[in-house]
Amino acid sequence: MMRAKASLGLAITLMVLAVASVGCRAFTPTYEFKGAILEPAAPLPDFELNATTGQPFHLSDVKGDIALVYFGYTYCPDVCPLTLADVRQALSGLQQGRERVQVIFISVDPERDTPDVLSRYLAAFDPSFIGLTDDFEKIKEVMKPYGAFAEKETAADSTAGYLVSHSARLYLVTADQNLLLMYPFGFKAEDLRSDLAYLLSQKNS
Repeated sequence: MMRAKASLGLAITLMVLAVASVGCRAFTPTYEFKGAILEPAAPLPDFELNATTGQPFHLSDVKGDIALVYFGYTYCPDVCPLTLADVRQALSGLQQGRERVQVIFISVDPERDTPDVLSRYLAAFDPSFIGLTDDFEKIKEVMKPYGAFAEKETAADSTAGYLVSHSARLYLVTADQNLLLMYPFGFKAEDLRSDLAYLLSQKNS
């Protein structure tokens, strides 16, 4: 009788532990992205533009890695350099997986952003950043799936002669080439780093 009661007690204990275990899994908080998430993520078409190396570049060239895509230009007085600095800061703090994050800067001012100019500009932030420039009509076609825009504006009081009004968002493209997250100008570097760290950990699991 005692042995039967002990067996029954053990069975009840195991059942309670099993239920508690399921309950813990059910209430484990899910990760909340810091960037604005697209649900569902939007598949992106491939594109071809000229890289600063003089070779054609395709989005599919970095498939399998996370890509951070930004449309800007080297004469940009504030938004572009500040955004690139924030991206650099976010990447510098990654514990692991930095080599699997590709930064792609697409010029919206190809008239002035020659491959040489663009290469020197990006090297000041990080030599690994990929610079692309091409015919403006081709660049506008690339921008469409991202919902980005760019337009030349006369600036009489600017030594640059003209400025380019453009989207200030940073776009995160997943390893399978889907647009998943967008970050507005002024995002926190630690927020981007957190999202990247999570996505990189998911790829490892």
